[in-house]
Amino acid sequence: MSTFRIHASFTETVPAGTAVWFRAHDPGVGAALVERYRLRWEVTGPFPWEAMTQAGLQDQADPALFTMDTDGFRPGAYDVTCRRTPRSKDPQGQQPTGDGDGEKAPIGPRAAGAAGDADAPVDLLAAADRSTLTRAVRAEAVVGGDRDPDGDPDLAVFRLRVVAPTGSVNQDGVVPVSLQRTATIPTSDQVLWMIIRNRTEAISFSRYKEFIDSVMCGGTAAVRGGREPLQFRGTGAYDLLCRATDAFLMQEMGVITDEVVTGRARMGATDDSPGWVEITGLTPEELAFRESTRLGFRPSKQQIAEMREHYFEQLRQESGPVLPYLNTIQERLGDIPLKGAMEVPANCYGILRSRISDPLSIELIWSYWHEEAMLVQAMYTILARFQNRALRHGPDPLARLDIDPLRPLGNLIWGWAQDEHSRLTVVRRSAEYEHEYGLRLTGQALQPPVQAVDRRHKFLGAFHNLLFLAHVFFKEDDDTTVIADGFPVLNALRETHLLLAEGAHNQYGDLPSTARAEMLVMEWLLSRPEMREFLGGRVMVPYPEPWMDRVDSLKAMQRWTDVSVTHFRDLGVYGEQILLSIRFGDWSDVNDPQQASNWARYWRPEMQRYVHAYRAATGVDLTSRVDATVPTLLLRRRLAAQRRG
Repeated sequence: MSTFRIHASFTETVPAGTAVWFRAHDPGVGAALVERYRLRWEVTGPFPWEAMTQAGLQDQADPALFTMDTDGFRPGAYDVTCRRTPRSKDPQGQQPTGDGDGEKAPIGPRAAGAAGDADAPVDLLAAADRSTLTRAVRAEAVVGGDRDPDGDPDLAVFRLRVVAPTGSVNQDGVVPVSLQRTATIPTSDQVLWMIIRNRTEAISFSRYKEFIDSVMCGGTAAVRGGREPLQFRGTGAYDLLCRATDAFLMQEMGVITDEVVTGRARMGATDDSPGWVEITGLTPEELAFRESTRLGFRPSKQQIAEMREHYFEQLRQESGPVLPYLNTIQERLGDIPLKGAMEVPANCYGILRSRISDPLSIELIWSYWHEEAMLVQAMYTILARFQNRALRHGPDPLARLDIDPLRPLGNLIWGWAQDEHSRLTVVRRSAEYEHEYGLRLTGQALQPPVQAVDRRHKFLGAFHNLLFLAHVFFKEDDDTTVIADGFPVLNALRETHLLLAEGAHNQYGDLPSTARAEMLVMEWLLSRPEMREFLGGRVMVPYPEPWMDRVDSLKAMQRWTDVSVTHFRDLGVYGEQILLSIRFGDWSDVNDPQQASNWARYWRPEMQRYVHAYRAATGVDLTSRVDATVPTLLLRRRLAAQRRG
């Protein structure tokens, strides 16, 4: 058997574009191979008629070395052959090919113009040697094997299989694979979510407190052009507090007003005034930091304006821009005229433009969770102590506390007590909770229980199902081997949207705004330093708002629930943002799962915070199952277990 073989820098399979070197070798001859034989290299393509079609170069200094660049090769099997001819048998006058006498033997179509490639063999060999792939060296002889050209002992064949390139190959011939998250395709409704988040943060307690402090405590004038700091004393202070609260909410609750996008501060404040920061008041870096991870791209102020313009471009009627959802409602009421900006029709009949163009960016669920946090009950307990009334038999935990630190707030608490007849009662709030969300309160103040006429009993199950499906979507979206399906989330959004719309009647709009104003006043009164001196609190606990430690302190005194008020506050804040995006989105007509996917990605932080707070408060994990039990029952069970010890 012939020992004339070809060694190669690769195994028999390489991706197209790989530089390969081949070396002819005969152990029986050794280093004298080049001296005793003339070597001729050839390359045959994958088809019978494609002989001598591929580039290859024989090294002039070492004719036993042949290099070939597979760049541009079609996938298939290529035979690299080396034929040796004894120098003594060379025909007379035949020009030797690749005889090592300083001449280079080009193979294939690159022979024409090979003068410009004088250094190509050395470069290819160097490239192959530098590659970590050259470690896989394999000898291949085809004499008597899958190809036996008449059993010629002077012919060695190496079959090289070229495959389509699939990426970078490491030294072991393994193709690295990179997995990436599913690409996010922007949708125009993303600007609505930005505005909702901006407006809900604008009416947060921290901004409300800054505004009220400037009005009530003589700080920086809240209204531009104010001539001097304002300080109020006497029984009218509470009236001023209520009026300032109403003014704050009236100016900050709009969803679609032009000022939200143009960045013009309202109520006469400058753009950089505390508590009046608008979207376009942010620097490009702040805007990108705030929205990039939610939107999936780095937004600019111009992009935000264009998204908003596109979102409302088909909806510009005589009433101005409106939300798609409200535009659908307005079209159903086409027979009812729109009132002018300052118009009072003779028949007092028509649609208020402000209700179409500026829907309120508040949800009653904020008030529900703050009421479950014992905010209202804590304030009424303090009022009873202020009036020297005992609320229960036996010792009163507040009886021995000195009321003197409350004297600076005496006029405000007095006004708050005198205004009790005009405030919402717990019965009215509980009935509206049932009407909008199917939620209800329990307690002595609600005995006998209120019999609701219309109760949204399916809402809680639909909302919790949406949160559960969103959690499933998050897991799939984080798995780079899966393309998450947004359609289940879209269907859950549509179901929840329709249930929210059913509850948007009667007291909707008026009662939520009134309840918000009353509870903001309670929070501000509790946040005063005098209340901290009166009630104490855990100073080292990082409460996000200053009124919260007072409520937790009073809950501990009264042996109420030991669940931190922080969790209830999170449920109210994040639940409101989530429900606003569901209520005002056009989910009844949307049929694109990409919009639902974008919605889930944008509101993911809020939904995960809501689910965590719900588990911490009620003990129910909404990511493992859908539980439609009314929260007040879950809270009563936890309180009973707490008191049993």
